[in-house]
Amino acid sequence: MNKEIDKKVFRIGDSLLTEGFVSEEKMAIALQKQQVTGEKLGELLVRLGIVSEYDLGQVLAQQRELEFLDIETIASPAKDVLGLFNQQFCLRRSFLPLKIEDGLLHILIGNCDIEAVLQDIVHQTGLNCVVFQGEFSKVQQSIRHFYFFFDHPVEDLFQREIKKLAKDTDQVIAPDNLIEHLLHLAVKQRATDIHIQPEQKSLHISFRIDGVLRPIFALPNELKRLIVAVKMAANMDISDTLRPQDGSFSADILETSFDVRVSTIVTDFGENMVLRLLPNGMHVKGLSQLGFYQTDLDLINSLFAHPHGILLMTGPTGSGKSTTLHAGLRCPGMESKNILTVEDPIEYKLPIINQTQVNRKAGYKFDSAIRHFLRHDPDVMLVGEIRDNETANAAITAAETGHLVLSTLHVNSVLGVVSRLHALDIPPQMVADTLIGVINQRLARKICNHCKESYEPSPEELEYFQGRDVSVLYRGVGCKHCDGSGFIGRLPVYEIMQVTPALAAQIAAKANRGQLAETLATENFVPIGSVALRRVEEGATTLNEVIRLLGSSLKGG
Repeated sequence: MNKEIDKKVFRIGDSLLTEGFVSEEKMAIALQKQQVTGEKLGELLVRLGIVSEYDLGQVLAQQRELEFLDIETIASPAKDVLGLFNQQFCLRRSFLPLKIEDGLLHILIGNCDIEAVLQDIVHQTGLNCVVFQGEFSKVQQSIRHFYFFFDHPVEDLFQREIKKLAKDTDQVIAPDNLIEHLLHLAVKQRATDIHIQPEQKSLHISFRIDGVLRPIFALPNELKRLIVAVKMAANMDISDTLRPQDGSFSADILETSFDVRVSTIVTDFGENMVLRLLPNGMHVKGLSQLGFYQTDLDLINSLFAHPHGILLMTGPTGSGKSTTLHAGLRCPGMESKNILTVEDPIEYKLPIINQTQVNRKAGYKFDSAIRHFLRHDPDVMLVGEIRDNETANAAITAAETGHLVLSTLHVNSVLGVVSRLHALDIPPQMVADTLIGVINQRLARKICNHCKESYEPSPEELEYFQGRDVSVLYRGVGCKHCDGSGFIGRLPVYEIMQVTPALAAQIAAKANRGQLAETLATENFVPIGSVALRRVEEGATTLNEVIRLLGSSLKGG
């Protein structure tokens, strides 16, 4: 940290206490560790996971009397704005130029001396500034990100490499540069998965962005050797093209380390390949930053505060289940608990928490991990997924013996959990005794704020709102900021079932789904469809988007 922030370190600690970001108990733990490590308090609090950089940035913004800006909400700066400075200048001074508006330069700062930065900017450009506070590491990361693509137009580089390889009929040139450009392009477009799909006369590249698969490029058939090159990088058997395979490799992209998980299946036209991009050391947000409504957030916090029992997250792959569970590990009171996790893979690195990863070859699976955990004096166990009888039984046993167990289950509704556990041979009474709650979640794409427009809903659309007075809806028309999709980012739509004594009694008595639903209706339960339609009415997402997520069940909301 620089001198300006050094002077404010203890005031930052006081502010974190005052604003409720840190409890006195957590601060005492941090101060004890500071005596040993000698670290600066703010850095130590972040490293320990006691506060996030997001929290620290908000407090620093208050102290500096600046507006805090979440970097995930900003648009890509224009080339002429980035061109005012070079990357090294911005990295050294920790600021990102955003835009020029009414003759003022808008900048986002991280860990810097504001006065020195403003003087340098005026000296170099003659412009006065509007200053926003951001998260320290994310400001530095974004400077690298935006300037890299400013200096390296990756789309042009990708197309140039395609043409070069297509002409290389003797296959002398390795497609390594093409793989590198492909990974950079995926990161630029915020893709979580890259699909390489062979067809009869071409090879298709698609990205999964905000949960939706988008076609990106079609490559000539001569470039099917791209699949072989990726298999080699992932330590897969390139001679075996008749069986599905899995592999992985590491890649450093814009000074961020990624674990790339590779999977193939065999199709009529060759091997179909999917690459999943998992950034190492992802920051874990708190529950309050994920987008839950405040009244629901209070209920979720109360579920994570239970001393024992099992709390389950449900929903399809990619619905944010793991993110919510990991965020729950930052709830108040968790710092005084021994928390153990078993995951497949470890997606978030969590400080002060013992994390382990499934190793099936060594016989270390979810169920065996739980049995080992019981000998390590745990308070909380996070189990990546319950998918079989052995894991379900081990999790229920751990919950019965005084531990809080957090896990995921692949069902499509909160009530589906009960029948699914029954199908895994868990007796109804055990389910009733241990299940404390279920959060069923999806992620809806958010309308792009840069191209958002209102419109009058059609009679067919109004049918979904069951007579409520809805006169206007919103949509994104598509622009350069959202790559023409009309969406940027995602937010949760969800339903929460708290297992009350009345509901537990019905579960133990083997009540059917209809009877359980009737009981839920009397306990202020809000179905996922109602939350989804509320998001639509508020202009956060579109009706078509929540129909895509929930289908015909939306009308039941």
